Amino acid sequence: MLESLYNRRRVLTAVGCAFALALMSATVFAGQGAGAAQKPGGSGQAATKTPAKAWSVRMSKDVPYTFTVKAKETALSEITSELSRLLKVPVNVSPLMAKQKVSVDFGGLNLEATLRMLAPHPFIDYVAGGEGANEPKPLAIYLQAVNERPPLLTATVRGPEAILIEGDTEEGMEGAAKKEEEEPVRISWANNQLSVRARKQPLSVVLYKIATEVGVPFELKHDTSEMVDVEFQNYPLDQAFRSLSPGVRFYYRIDLQTFQVQPLRLALMSPVAATPLE
Repeated sequence: MLESLYNRRRVLTAVGCAFALALMSATVFAGQGAGAAQKPGGSGQAATKTPAKAWSVRMSKDVPYTFTVKAKETALSEITSELSRLLKVPVNVSPLMAKQKVSVDFGGLNLEATLRMLAPHPFIDYVAGGEGANEPKPLAIYLQAVNERPPLLTATVRGPEAILIEGDTEEGMEGAAKKEEEEPVRISWANNQLSVRARKQPLSVVLYKIATEVGVPFELKHDTSEMVDVEFQNYPLDQAFRSLSPGVRFYYRIDLQTFQVQPLRLALMSPVAATPLE
């Protein structure tokens, strides 16, 4: 009987050891599984990845600037904020366009073509002129939807409110024809092109007559005795003013839906101005 009791205790001891070993193995494997889910730092929290940006805007380094834009269902305001940063000019988005998202993928387009890809009715306010300024400088950009009211002409460029008129407005047709024949300054403005003929005339007088013909304010910020002797036909406005003097600044707006040029202001600055944007 004692031998039977002894054998029974041996069996129970063996079963207890086997159970303990199984329990330890389960604990070890559970610990290994938990360790695999932890960060290398042991924080126990899953790694969080920053989502990739769904858009990019790049500008070339050399003038004339070109742009590469990639976007997928991106708020237009995000694209225009980056454009504004690159160009260092304000980009104004209408309330309706601010709600829009864009999906585009293009590269190598100039500024005007880029804006046409982003909005149905863009505008750009430019200034042309200045020493070494071969390209007009954008001053402000406006992105509008179709049939929205265009921005005010004075939204960016402000100048004198009045234009002085010289000469006899009651002169007869015969006298006007004779005066045209003898007139040392002739100005023609049609189809966004300017023609000028001036024979040894003061620059300020020529510019004043151009402003009157085009219908914009003229601002004389630099009193000069410079004389001009020039003649050209059907020049685009920015080219025309570069032909006159480096002190000339011409401000204008382009409607990129119709490509119409809206003159805004003409000014004469010092030709030694540090920048073309005074």
